[in-house]
Amino acid sequence: MAGNTNTPNKSKLGVLATPADFPFPFPAYDIQKDFMRNLFQSLEEEKLGIFESPTGTGKSLSLICGALTWLRDHNTHYKAELQRKIEEGSATVDDNDPDWFSAATKRIEEQEEVRKYREELLALQKQEERVKALKERRQVIKRSKIKKIDDDFDELFRDLHQVSEEVRRELSAIGGVEPMSAEESEWLLDDYHSDDEGENKYKKDKEEEEEEKGCLKIYFCSRTHSQLSQFVREVQKTVFGEDTRVVSLASRQNLCINEAVSKLHNMSLINDRCLELQKGKKGQATKCESDGSVSKKKKSSAGCPYYKQTAVDGLADQLLLEVQDIEQMVGLGRKTKGCPYYASRYAVKDAQLVVLPYNTLLHKGTREACQIRLKGNIVIVDEAHNLLETIANIHSVYISHGQLSGARAQLSQYLVRYSKRLSPKNLLYIKQIHFFINALMKLLSGAGTQSIGAMNNNSNKGPAAGNQSISSRMLTVPVFLAETLTDNLNIFKLIQYIEQSKIAHKLHSFSQKFEGPVKVHQVQKQSSSTSAFLAKMASQKKDNSPKENQQPKTPETPRTEKTVKMGSPLMQITEFLRALLQASEDGRIIVTVGSTARKSSLKYLLLNPASHFHDIVKECRSVIVAGGTMRPVSEFRNQLFLSAGATPERIHEFSCGHVVPGEQIMPIALNEGPTNVTLDFTYQHRKDPKVLDELGRVIANICNVVPGGLVCFLPSYEYEQYIYNHFTTTGVISRLSAKKKIFREPKKSSQLDSVLNEYAKTVRLSVTNTTGITGSLLFSVVGGKMSEGINFSDNLGRCVIMVGLPYPNTHSPELKEKMQYLNKNVSPGPDGRPAGSVFYENLCFKAVNQSIGRAIRHRNDYASILLLDHRYSRPSSVQALPEWISKHLRMCPKFGQAFGLIRKFFADKKTTAT
Repeated sequence: MAGNTNTPNKSKLGVLATPADFPFPFPAYDIQKDFMRNLFQSLEEEKLGIFESPTGTGKSLSLICGALTWLRDHNTHYKAELQRKIEEGSATVDDNDPDWFSAATKRIEEQEEVRKYREELLALQKQEERVKALKERRQVIKRSKIKKIDDDFDELFRDLHQVSEEVRRELSAIGGVEPMSAEESEWLLDDYHSDDEGENKYKKDKEEEEEEKGCLKIYFCSRTHSQLSQFVREVQKTVFGEDTRVVSLASRQNLCINEAVSKLHNMSLINDRCLELQKGKKGQATKCESDGSVSKKKKSSAGCPYYKQTAVDGLADQLLLEVQDIEQMVGLGRKTKGCPYYASRYAVKDAQLVVLPYNTLLHKGTREACQIRLKGNIVIVDEAHNLLETIANIHSVYISHGQLSGARAQLSQYLVRYSKRLSPKNLLYIKQIHFFINALMKLLSGAGTQSIGAMNNNSNKGPAAGNQSISSRMLTVPVFLAETLTDNLNIFKLIQYIEQSKIAHKLHSFSQKFEGPVKVHQVQKQSSSTSAFLAKMASQKKDNSPKENQQPKTPETPRTEKTVKMGSPLMQITEFLRALLQASEDGRIIVTVGSTARKSSLKYLLLNPASHFHDIVKECRSVIVAGGTMRPVSEFRNQLFLSAGATPERIHEFSCGHVVPGEQIMPIALNEGPTNVTLDFTYQHRKDPKVLDELGRVIANICNVVPGGLVCFLPSYEYEQYIYNHFTTTGVISRLSAKKKIFREPKKSSQLDSVLNEYAKTVRLSVTNTTGITGSLLFSVVGGKMSEGINFSDNLGRCVIMVGLPYPNTHSPELKEKMQYLNKNVSPGPDGRPAGSVFYENLCFKAVNQSIGRAIRHRNDYASILLLDHRYSRPSSVQALPEWISKHLRMCPKFGQAFGLIRKFFADKKTTAT
């Protein structure tokens, strides 16, 4: 079995043939059949696959049916092969080899092989019997009785723990030390005896975990919980929904059914409170208002009522018996009074398909905490177009000055209160943590030894505001450690101490009692997508003149800030310490010193995402990355797989066309507007009134002939606001409003649903509208909330307009450093261009491709795509577009030609419909 550590040699077992047909909910298209065949072969041959299938081609169903067909056939074939090998080995007869020593050695080797085959087959049979017993509900009564005894024992142990604490307090009082309450004693650190002892215990625990064997698994990852739930619902539609053991993993924030915990909203607070309740302490439940602020506290009962072994195990069994998405798991947990969060984790061992978000799989610490074992198993990453950026963002760590000062204040107060009760070892490590935090705060105050190694070519000073400015420096990890005088700290042991002592969680509970939650002001967290990365790059522009293909500087707009109520800020500092352990060449430290302490921060920037993908590539049987737009494939091949240690022959690429016939799409690259003004949205001309007036004329003319909904994507929120203001002043908005009701993408996520609902409602009502309104016009933003994950199918998106090319700012220190790293470590592109330049170009077009992919969502859909910028006519730009668009792209130097094509396109569709 591929999931076990002592798997017999696969090369001695037979190869599984690719089936001619796959079970599909409906007759599959040829491209879907090709997709499933290639996926089946990749899994059987243990390949690393890069699969591209445009949105609307049934990619999810193809992944499900192809992968689960292989899993079903593989399990049947594998057992048969094991049985055959055992029979062959048992029937082996000694030949009359004159060399008795060689014959004996050969016989021993054969017996060892047979023994491994027998063990493997026995493990498979035991697991099948257990699952069969589950389905037949055998031994439920007996197991329930045993678990009830376990629960009673746990309650007794908690009571015993409380008694021991009472005795401890009385002894302390006799010794003249101020006694502590039962609640406060939970915050006191246990004695930390030996680093080596702790390390050996950690290794022992890991070895015990590795001994546990589970079945071969497919780990399916996607970006959001909603996408994962949709995937599970797709599984339920297939024949595999009946007998495949599927388990969904999610965060406590999504799965917690204890209202006293889930209403805390903040993920750190939810995690901390959950861990506290597991200890069964009778603490004080925090009552929170709608904004998350603490209003009062009340006594709570010991432990979480849903964290009972009987209920959790029972729920875990039910999850294996029936396919459940996240919402269904939560509902089932409420009915059974069992915790879905822990039940799903207990069920992973016997699951065949584990559905989980990116972060859980890609972050090693989280992966190990969830007991996800990669060896011999399969990983499928869907929506993988931004996988490299996602890995980089997951492992890049941001620390604000407020978080550092909060952690220092907590540690200082903790030491003042408990220094006499702490062991020397605890005091030593707490002082080391305190020293490290002070060193970082000193660096952010500008007192660091800058002469040691600020990377001058990456220094960046923001525009002055009076005498106030923000300066950034890029440091290598060794230089950073030298500047902060922390290069003599044993960071590995420091992290080990923080983890094993649980000081971060204890500090959180302590601060809740004595000072309330730590509050820090920080900029709202951005998406991990490429488009969000572009938006961040654009916000860092300088006043100096950029290159021809750059977007203009975004003026200083009020940055959206919020007060974040968090658990222990020491958790974030611990992540920063972990980042410092990575290879020094793989990352950089960005030191930002602001005009005020509140604006100062540190960020660890990961430059080599492949370093965190190495274990996945090395240990997994097969890894599949799939998406609607995987161009350029070379980026995944070179920067992900090859850089992670894969061999070229192990990589398999597959790309299919769209199910939509070519006559149902009308992509056009337009160079000039109605009055022959060149559509040039480079930095120098994008705010030229002539260009903006021409843009208004183009959109107004298009609105006259396009029915239903029209989505216009712009490079940034600032530019969208600038254009909207210009259109209002010049009367374009009033002219557009005569044909389309105008909507604008909101900056606040809370307003998104209402805007989309009104947009869709207007489109729906326009069919019978007699006022002349023919639909809706939505001004949206590349990298915004509507450029990914939103479907503008059918009448919702009959035309997508892309204004300009959203190139990032090359003066950004982060982008500069990334490009330099790629130039040094990655081979040049096929045309000889440096890898950094190729990366820069790809950032732009990956965002473009995601935006224009919002239309054309199924086989019978149709839409026009209008690319407004003369640069789209370049061969390199055409090549960067998805093949299903580029092969039908019409080059239109003049507006009249483009307008005629679009008018005829929709006239023909109207005739066909009638």
